[in-house]
Amino acid sequence: MILPLKYIQHNDFNNEVITARSSGAQGQLLLAKVNLQNKLPRTKLTSPESACELSFLVARGRIFSLQRGTVASGAVAVAQQFAAWWLGQPDILATAPHRESVPCARGSMAAPARGSIDVSLVVVVHGGGASNISADRKERVREGIAKAATEGYKILKAGGSAVDAVEGAVTVLENDPEFNAGCGSVLNVKGDVEMDASIMDGRDLSAGAVSAVRCIANPTKLARLVMEKTPHCFLTGHGAEKFAADMGIPETPLEKLITERSKKHLEKEKLEKGAQKADCPKNSGTVGAVALDCKGNLAYATSTGGIVNKMVGRVGDSPCIGAGGYADNNVGAVSTTGHGESILKVNLARLALFHVEQGKTVDEAAELALNYMKSKLKGLGGLILVSKTGDWVAKWTSATMPWAAVKNGKLQAGIDLCDTKTMTMDLC
Repeated sequence: MILPLKYIQHNDFNNEVITARSSGAQGQLLLAKVNLQNKLPRTKLTSPESACELSFLVARGRIFSLQRGTVASGAVAVAQQFAAWWLGQPDILATAPHRESVPCARGSMAAPARGSIDVSLVVVVHGGGASNISADRKERVREGIAKAATEGYKILKAGGSAVDAVEGAVTVLENDPEFNAGCGSVLNVKGDVEMDASIMDGRDLSAGAVSAVRCIANPTKLARLVMEKTPHCFLTGHGAEKFAADMGIPETPLEKLITERSKKHLEKEKLEKGAQKADCPKNSGTVGAVALDCKGNLAYATSTGGIVNKMVGRVGDSPCIGAGGYADNNVGAVSTTGHGESILKVNLARLALFHVEQGKTVDEAAELALNYMKSKLKGLGGLILVSKTGDWVAKWTSATMPWAAVKNGKLQAGIDLCDTKTMTMDLC
């Protein structure tokens, strides 16, 4: 929302507090862009850079970021002079907290708007939208999701591509039995594992996907081979497994993919079958990652074991391009999670990017897409999204969604609403 200066009132600037007022807008998230030359005729600033735009992100009465335009080096000084003139605190640029450190409603965690044309390295991962995560698992889940984000970022720091990074991050999650993918996959009605995965390169829209695969430890790696070694986008079942053998991917014994927790999960679900309402799907879990590399390329990867007690051959959204994820260098990259049938019906990933194309922020785009799915189909879920400029968000309507993100070397992770921790990142 763009407000003229006259609607921005400096009420009580104490401890970085400022109030934004407009008709019916008090307390809302407001983006006020102020042009120093045109909007502040009384200012004493005379430097040539005084025409740069300063953006204030005002929410709940706090300034979260002060961003300067991409002008000459004097812009910093101009911004400091402006802060001193209006707010009486010239060191605001150094003291104002970054937007991403502030908990947001409905699980949103957006990065600050970018103020330069330099591309930041960004990795965001999710561990699936879940109905609940038991207290004894939460720290293991948080550590696992942080480990995956760190792995993806290490790949980017070493000069790897966005595709390399999302594959590496998701592989970590597929190898962690705490997550519903790879060796932690839930079981179908016959007690078997059938996994789905997809990956996409935003440079040229190359994509690869597999579904209903068994005896493969890392379906995401197989999906990438489909993308790079075949003229196709999607292989399924026995055909995908034969292709894996042809590519030299070793067969993993089924017992190594089935955990005791998955067995108990299936038993419990069968006992409760019939009591669950059709509009309240449970056990919706997926893992995924999005990344922006040093060349400005975007990618996503999504992997899942599906839903517990599913019919043999059931395929959800995760391997479907546009639903389980999407990547386009001109817009952004998305990976989704939640009730697969609902995600498929609204093409959730592409829907979110459509809103970005229409000028929405990543936070707004994610919320619009998720709320549409919820209102239209009562479907719950979540998504992670990174834009071509490096802005990112993790948002969900399910009870929880483990997530982690690294940008500018800063690692953050969370599970529940307003549960965000800055963690130490091991880059060794």
